[in-house]
Amino acid sequence: MPIKCDPVLYSVTREEHMVHNDFFLRYLEFQGETQPSSLVFTCLAGERELLRVSYGPDETARRLAYGREELPRYRDSSLGRILGLSYRPKEVFLHEHFSFFASQAADRLRVEAVCGGHRVEAAIPVIPYQSPNRWRFPLGGTVVVTDTYPSVNSHRWCRNSEFAFDAGTFDETLERPTIAGRPVYAACCGVVEEVFDGLEDTDDSTDLAKMEAQYGEHARIDGNHVLIRHEGGELSLYAHLQKGSVAVAAGESVQAGQQIGRVGSSGSSWVPHLHFHVMRDGVEGPGVPVVFDGLRTILGEPCLLEDTVNLVRAGG
Repeated sequence: MPIKCDPVLYSVTREEHMVHNDFFLRYLEFQGETQPSSLVFTCLAGERELLRVSYGPDETARRLAYGREELPRYRDSSLGRILGLSYRPKEVFLHEHFSFFASQAADRLRVEAVCGGHRVEAAIPVIPYQSPNRWRFPLGGTVVVTDTYPSVNSHRWCRNSEFAFDAGTFDETLERPTIAGRPVYAACCGVVEEVFDGLEDTDDSTDLAKMEAQYGEHARIDGNHVLIRHEGGELSLYAHLQKGSVAVAAGESVQAGQQIGRVGSSGSSWVPHLHFHVMRDGVEGPGVPVVFDGLRTILGEPCLLEDTVNLVRAGG
């Protein structure tokens, strides 16, 4: 009975005296009548064991039950974007997050399961991803960046937006957003793949179902947006832009730092902010992490957006 799972896991690694590994297993599908009674995850560097996580019968059953509850919430049209699948699995083990310090970077995740008295195994490559491109932050000034990869949030459990973030600014009460209308810049040179404009900012009266029926699921989720293709098969997405602000057209070449729109709150958004992420191999391809040149904390230190909430300063 084979185990079907993510074909590759992209990790973020950084050295802080030791190596901090961070990667996310989206799903395991056990293709057979008998589901696992126990699971063991082993993170490896070559043949060296770095970390082992074991689940006994009770917790394994609970995690499978969680998968049965969660999976029906995914639309058929979203399965590719969320799981990278063209079909709906009958039963899955979902969402295992690995975040640990070790002497090396992990290069493989071994999965072992006991199913009906038989042991089955799978090995998944873990790749510390390094973009072939140089990136600049898509906003200027001081910005709050949240919902980043270290936490398991609505971005991370979705395959194509695993390393996404949301960026905004607020007044001193932290209740009133102040970023609406701020310029959004291309984060890397490339060719515009897709643009969409024309939606008003979302508010309590917005009928998202009607919006989707008229403009499609992509517009309902991302609102007004720009998608740019870069070297190495990478695509960057800039979402929730202000109506009438998109300043580029499909097929147009753009340079890093070129203004492409302004911050808004269109689509599935309730406050003005910029949603940004990078993915490989198409809009349903896996999300990948990138590092922004010159991005600093308010104390002037380099920032890799490795915290769940980041207060950063960028040029532009």
